Amino acid sequence: MATPCVRCGLSPTTERTTESNHGARDLLRHRLAQLDTLIATLSAERARLQAQSDSIVYPVLCLPPELTSLIFIHCIQSTGDLPHPSPIGAPLLLTQICRQWREIAVNTPELWQSIALVDTRSVEVFKTWLSRSGSLPLSFSLNCVDPIHAASLIDACMPHAHRWQDVELALPARVLKRLDCAAPLLMLRRISLSLRGPFSREGAVDVHRIASSAVLLRQAIVNTYPDLRFDLPWAKLTALTLGRLDDADFFAIVKLCPDLVTLDITTTGGGALPDSDTAPLTLAALESFAFPSDFCSVLPFLLLPRLTHINIRETVFLDADHATALRALIRRSSAAIHRLTLQLKYPVSRTLERCLDAVPASIRVLTLRCGNATKVAPLLAVLRNPDVLPALKTLSIGGGRLFDDDYAEIPALLRERRLSGVLESFALLVETYGRLDAARDLPRIRAMPRFRALAAEGLRIRIAVAGKFRVGTEVLMDTL
Repeated sequence: MATPCVRCGLSPTTERTTESNHGARDLLRHRLAQLDTLIATLSAERARLQAQSDSIVYPVLCLPPELTSLIFIHCIQSTGDLPHPSPIGAPLLLTQICRQWREIAVNTPELWQSIALVDTRSVEVFKTWLSRSGSLPLSFSLNCVDPIHAASLIDACMPHAHRWQDVELALPARVLKRLDCAAPLLMLRRISLSLRGPFSREGAVDVHRIASSAVLLRQAIVNTYPDLRFDLPWAKLTALTLGRLDDADFFAIVKLCPDLVTLDITTTGGGALPDSDTAPLTLAALESFAFPSDFCSVLPFLLLPRLTHINIRETVFLDADHATALRALIRRSSAAIHRLTLQLKYPVSRTLERCLDAVPASIRVLTLRCGNATKVAPLLAVLRNPDVLPALKTLSIGGGRLFDDDYAEIPALLRERRLSGVLESFALLVETYGRLDAARDLPRIRAMPRFRALAAEGLRIRIAVAGKFRVGTEVLMDTL
């Protein structure tokens, strides 16, 4: 056993361990010094590169803020629809690019004067939009089933009622009743009122007057009857859509709208009709009339001398009596009908044949909107008869599911119509209904050369695809 040192009390073994520790510490200090030098070098390199990066000015950031603001505005306007708040879409996306763009976007009121909210609980988002819109007219859509949240949204926008321009409200009845007020609506041009959530007919006789000060109001959509009734400045309207009302309510309202140019009706039937010896209700300015196929019982009581467009939604098969009523309306009105739109829903539709038999041969524009169950090929077979719509210049088909026989029938029909020297344009919009259906619903590759050949011969053609799981509309061909 080693004897401890008399002076320090340490054994020789401890001395050797201490000397070893000193050596390791020196190595660590040397390595730390190397790392400090490396860090300093890298920091200097980083500062140099950062300065070089900061000196690079992107051309887009050199634009005057006013010009950038105009570009942002056109970015919003090109979509056409009211924007839903989304971090991946304008205007919120524009605030996340850089500090300069955020400042420009936040201070561009035109970006914030439109918004659509569906069952949202974020009232603060709505308030942010309203505050950033400045004093500009407002266009917004509120669709909410929860009465509490719907009331909060209404409370947020009521102080801005004087700026309402285009408003869509789909809210519970008790929230819509709060619109019965004298708020000035001096900028209001269009309003849409619909019910969401549970409601009853209690108090249906109450009439809620709104928009009495809306001197610019010209378009209205009312889908609240009979549960909630509103009194609008009917006499000023030029476009009106009415849903879920009986025949008696229809006549009571339309009599108050002498200047209507566009009328779209959905009725529940029932209600007292005018006496048979009563003079027909004349809508002297009406040009476009949309109605369901079970609405024909009302047609004998209408006179539409300026009617040019008929839009029929197939709710029941159009039988001979319906066709007779439609034919009588056109003859009685002496109307120059040149446009027909049919919204078909049944697999084998008789509505097309009945309508074509009832409308005049002067029809130049035919639009077929086919439901998911509608077979397109039989419809096209009817149109191959040269005596059917001999003046047809424009044919449009949308929706439905097209199969091989459809894609064989369409080019054949177009070629025959083209040879007659009248048909000028054709549009096809294919709507896919789900991920599994998408490939099946797409236009067949072998059909596209036929369409291109027709386009080369002078026929203007547009073929597009849209659907639930698609972003926007994909245009496959467009020579219109």
